[in-house]
Amino acid sequence: MQLHKIIKMSLQNKCAKCGCEDSYLTTPPPCPTAIGCPFEECAEIQYAQCIMYTGGDILCGDDLVVPTDTNMEAAITNVVDYFCGEVANINDSITAIEGDITTIEGNITTLQANQGLFDTGFRGALNPTINVNTVTASLANSNIANGVVIIMPVGDINYQIVDGVTTSQYNTTTGIWTCPQTGKYDINYNVYLTCPDQTGFGWGNTPTTTGAAYSIAVTNPGVSGGTVYCADTFFVIKGVYATRIYLTGGIQGITLTAGTEIVLRHQNMTGINYVSEAGDNIDWAIRRVG
Repeated sequence: MQLHKIIKMSLQNKCAKCGCEDSYLTTPPPCPTAIGCPFEECAEIQYAQCIMYTGGDILCGDDLVVPTDTNMEAAITNVVDYFCGEVANINDSITAIEGDITTIEGNITTLQANQGLFDTGFRGALNPTINVNTVTASLANSNIANGVVIIMPVGDINYQIVDGVTTSQYNTTTGIWTCPQTGKYDINYNVYLTCPDQTGFGWGNTPTTTGAAYSIAVTNPGVSGGTVYCADTFFVIKGVYATRIYLTGGIQGITLTAGTEIVLRHQNMTGINYVSEAGDNIDWAIRRVG
């Protein structure tokens, strides 16, 4: 009897509780049947809290994700929390970037609305279809403010927009352009005219001995022309070959008030009447820049 008690005591579980739960570990049957065990996968259940990770610290960059001697339940939780936290940070960053983009787009829209940058302008390109007769070379005619207003038909207007919307600014009957918004504007013109007299000296074959000129300018409308905003002159010298007139110029950043009227004028004092030629061009462009 004493030996039986000793054997019974030796078979008792003397180990401390694992600490996973307030009970000892249990092991389920290894297989559905003892015979089936060699041929079927067997299940084994262990508490994650009772399995320790004993490898080196698991790092992500400088961040400690799983320290050594962490049980598997805590280790898995650490990994999931770290991953989800990083995803949340990325999402927050994307949201912030999208917000910044929206703000930038709003600022651009406001800037364009307030100053009309690149969205307010006019351009016409005329292929002259009428003759430009020469006028007598005189002191009065040399004043471009007394020149002939260039009128561009509807079909020669490339665009006229205000804040990106097509709006009438140019009068195709009078040749007057009316400023739609107070601001700073760039005004530019280009002239390309062919001389009809190609057998003599071109534009240089004038009846005068001193030669003459062709002028173009942007001025106020009216008989006297008022203010001259910008002008250019092609000087003709008798005996100097000039089959074509080339002029380009303008003024940048000039302040115009809404309602200001301007026109493009030219004056032919070359002594040769201009006759329309295919490919010739008079171009006028105005753009708000501030």
